[in-house]
Amino acid sequence: MKITKKHLCDLPSCYAASSVELNGRILLLLAPDAPGPCYAFDSETFEKQTVREKPGGTMAMVPLPGGNGDFLAVQRFFPGFQAQDAEIVYVQNRGVKRVADTLFKLPYIHRFDILERGGVRYILCATLCTVKKNADDWSSPGALYAAELPVDMNRKIALEQIAGGLTRNHGFWHVNYREYTRALTSCDQGVYEVSPPAKRGGKWTVRKVLDKPISDIALCDIDGDGVDELAAIEPFHGTKFTIYSKTAEGFTPLYRYPGNTEFLHVVWGGKLRDEPAFIGGCRGGNKDLFLLRWKNGEIVNEIIDTGTGPSNVAVVNGKDGDFILAANHENGEGAVYIITDN
Repeated sequence: MKITKKHLCDLPSCYAASSVELNGRILLLLAPDAPGPCYAFDSETFEKQTVREKPGGTMAMVPLPGGNGDFLAVQRFFPGFQAQDAEIVYVQNRGVKRVADTLFKLPYIHRFDILERGGVRYILCATLCTVKKNADDWSSPGALYAAELPVDMNRKIALEQIAGGLTRNHGFWHVNYREYTRALTSCDQGVYEVSPPAKRGGKWTVRKVLDKPISDIALCDIDGDGVDELAAIEPFHGTKFTIYSKTAEGFTPLYRYPGNTEFLHVVWGGKLRDEPAFIGGCRGGNKDLFLLRWKNGEIVNEIIDTGTGPSNVAVVNGKDGDFILAANHENGEGAVYIITDN
């Protein structure tokens, strides 16, 4: 595969990356964790639009199913873990402009997603902690909160805590599972599989699947054996990028990335040009964005870019090429890496 980089914008503290579909066209979304704007880029022309000028502090953006360009986002989670005023906002497309309304406040909400089971949509939220006295205070663990997501987004959303005691509750991965969706979350206590209720009004299921401190996770069947491998950054904002294979005994280390990795932050799994792959990246050390693939019975690595310090990526698969949208935090850049066949 061929990789071509395109610089999209200068955006100090560029942190969150996502995409939405609007009127049949894909828009690439980028936003900072510091105060600043959210931008959208047409995936064909790369024309820039300003979604919002402020407030920033954006940790995650998730498309609203069937929303035609609408999405939900975490805002007001600022650097130094200043997130006591963090919230989820509903960003709506209204012709030539977009508006954002606060759905609910949730201090220290870091990641979230929309899951579905039995025809019911849910929102699952992960808080990094509960209270902080200072940036180094981790004495108050985070939690998982969930609620049914109403069809009428003007209705009040009543969150319930479904799990607690999750220190540095940082990682989140969306999982498509047969007839419903679920999530993996990760923290100092390990990796948890989180499933919505089998029936409306039922209980959520939270099950530990890996018992060790993990910062971030992703799944992909990289070796093509029909069973997903798990890629993990460990520990919190750590230096180890490990791929685990699933066995009858649990998860067993299969591969560890050998590069100069400090402050690892990016982990993604899926397909690029219909080939399974993991993507990783770090905000320290060489500040690399790297690609891992299965070749001739082993995992091989390739540097996509260096010196950029990516915080997050989003992947968009297209007919003629795939996009890796990168929030390159440490050099204040939004970029897209265009993946085409050789």
